[in-house]
Amino acid sequence: MKNINTIKYLLMIFLNLVSLCSAQDYRFTYNYKSIPDTLRKDSVINEEMVLDVDPDKSLFFSLRKFISDSTMAEDAKKGLMTMPDQNIHTRYIIKKNYSDSKVSLTTDEFSTAYKFVIADERKLNWKLLPQKEIISGYECQKAELIFGGRIWSAWFTETIPFHDGPYKFRDLPGLIVKIEDSKGYHSFQLKEVKKTISSEIYNNIDVGKNIRNLTFSEFIKFYKDFRKDPSKDFRQRAMSGEIYYESDEKRSEHMRIVEKLRKDRIKRDNNIIEIDMIK
Repeated sequence: MKNINTIKYLLMIFLNLVSLCSAQDYRFTYNYKSIPDTLRKDSVINEEMVLDVDPDKSLFFSLRKFISDSTMAEDAKKGLMTMPDQNIHTRYIIKKNYSDSKVSLTTDEFSTAYKFVIADERKLNWKLLPQKEIISGYECQKAELIFGGRIWSAWFTETIPFHDGPYKFRDLPGLIVKIEDSKGYHSFQLKEVKKTISSEIYNNIDVGKNIRNLTFSEFIKFYKDFRKDPSKDFRQRAMSGEIYYESDEKRSEHMRIVEKLRKDRIKRDNNIIEIDMIK
């Protein structure tokens, strides 16, 4: 009986492998669990994140953001103006090019006028470990990495032959099924694998706003300045008259509200995934 079960398991892996290799585009859905505020460790956020893979690249993004952006794009075609989903927590999109191994992060989180595209050329120095475990139905091997000021433990499977994973993680001998930092503040675990259909493809990653390209070192400087004064961009636009107000009093009142909201948000967001960026 044990031999029969082993044969069935190996056959399942073989069929899975053939299916994935013959497919062009795949979607891997992860649950992303994070604790953004170390002063409120019981405030856990769970998000559905997506890794879309095609022969040339992968895109990693929040499913909620994708739905919001797609809705706004469709409404715009009809002449309607729809506001973004205010419950989106993760606003970045990470693109990995397979031909040249370039990684970039695109976000509109820091400006109402620009999208930032941040290139990240850092290498990932994985340490492969002998431990193996079945996770989400896949036989996985363990690996460790120091990245972004955190120690990460990853479990990857060669059953799914993509050298990729959630966030910026990549370059292991198979897909990352699970990865978490040593303190349990950030973790990703694979939930679903399926073929991508055309309506699910992220087509508007590079449209909608002006693009500002930054190197990773340039972005770190910008990000530290942003956390000190998160309303700077908005304040400049309001004072220049780019944003219309009925009176100076209305402008001043709105600026105070925006500044308080943004500073409160920064204060609660003290446990970012790449924690060394704010140290």
